[in-house]
Order: sequence, then C-alpha cells, then structure tokens
Amino acid sequence: MSTKKDESVDNDKRKLLKLFGLSAGALALGSLSAERFFVPESRNQPVLTSYPRAILVDPEDNPILASQIPYANESTSSYPIMVFNYPLQDEPNILVRLRGITIPGGVGPNSDITAYSGICQHLGCIAPLLRYNPAQNIPFEAKLIGYTPENWPPYGLIYCKCHGSQYDPTKGHDNLYNSGPAPSPANHSLPQVTLEYDAATDRIYATGMNPLNAVIRTHLWQPNGETYGSEVQEENLSGGTALTLYQGNTSLYKTTVVTSSNGPWPGNY
Repeated sequence: MSTKKDESVDNDKRKLLKLFGLSAGALALGSLSAERFFVPESRNQPVLTSYPRAILVDPEDNPILASQIPYANESTSSYPIMVFNYPLQDEPNILVRLRGITIPGGVGPNSDITAYSGICQHLGCIAPLLRYNPAQNIPFEAKLIGYTPENWPPYGLIYCKCHGSQYDPTKGHDNLYNSGPAPSPANHSLPQVTLEYDAATDRIYATGMNPLNAVIRTHLWQPNGETYGSEVQEENLSGGTALTLYQGNTSLYKTTVVTSSNGPWPGNY
C-alpha cells in the first residue's frame, strides 16, 4: 500500500476517533448539545448549489457493496456504528440495513438499506450519541424513561442519548417515534438520504436528501427550514467543506463510511 493510501486511512481513523471524542464530551456535559461545536461560522457562505452525487467507499477507497452491509433483525443485540458525511464534509449520516423490512425510500435488491442524518433534530447532537440501537440493545438512557424488552420496538430505534429523541429506522422519511413510554423531544423526523443502488455493480451512491423530510439540522438558518416540503430540494448548501471528487472524476464525489467495527469494514452477519 502506498504512503498516500496509508495517510488516507490514518486520517479516516482520526476522524472517527475525533467524532467519538466530541460526542463523549457532550455526553459528559449532560444537556450540552454538540451543535455549537458542529455548525461552521461560515454556514451562510455557499459551497455547492445542488446535492452532489457521491459513491460510498470504505477507508481504503474501495466502493462499498450493498451485499457487504451488515443486517440487523428482530434478534440483533449489537450493530456497528456506520457513519458517512453527506452532502458536506461536516454533516454525518447513519447507514443501516434491516433484514425482512422494506424501508420506504430504501435501496438494494430488497429495499432494506437506508441512511438517516446523524444530527438529532432536537438540539443537534451527533453520532455516536445519536445511533441505531437494534432490537435487543436498549440503551441505559432509554431504560430510564421506561423502555423495557416488552415495549422496545421489534427493530429497535435510532436513539439520542442527549435528551431521549427517538426515531424508527423502519419508517423511511416519516421516522419520528412517539409511541414509547416517553415522547421524543424532537419535532421532526431525521432527514433521510436519497440513495441510489446500481444492481450491475452492487454499489451505492448518495444523490440527495428525501424531499418529504425536514431539512438537515445544520441548514436551519434557511427561512422556513424546519418545515417539510419542496424547500428541502432548494437548499443552498452552505458552510463546511465540499466532498472530495472520486478518483479523478469531474462530477462524481466520494464519501467514506467509517465504522466502529474492527477492520476497515464490517463483515456480513
């Protein structure tokens, strides 16, 4: 492996460690949201005029294959944190795949792969404070508000440890969850990434954000940014940094999926 590739992998690992460190610090401070660290001061300065088309790759620049993404099912007790930035470098998203569920807006041969914004719609806490907790993995914080094995949803929830916001990963764009023992303090569903699946290559691309969703939390400076509807498609992508172009392409970008699992990429379950 070349020195350049080694540096790329090291940088991705450092980014993941930095992400974990930032979120751990927010957790230690209790009610403090990570948003004040997360939103660039230059948010109103345009970076892109439209959503980029980006291929999902691992830290070694290999395209992620849909068949490689691990499943969660009704008996899963652990699931890797899989995060990629989109549409800008400072905007994380959570990648999930659910066996036996056709997810609205999902992709893959069984429409069971999707991704949601990793920025909580309540106060902007980010992954891994906001993470997918599968069927048999109830967070300690969720138990404190009344969740038990009897009332935890069959496929679990995307749960925010900051203040208890809850999202149902099986529901696509309409994922805000308020059917548990305590209502979610968030007012909107997590924005859903629009993914594209290439059956010939088994590759996955991010192409935009679902127009039926609320806007990305870090775009709330935009007028009416908290509402659902067509303004999601019209967002002026501002602040942060644009994604990197993929291997010399002039229009195809890349986004690296980093994971909490050992090795560059989790294996199949």
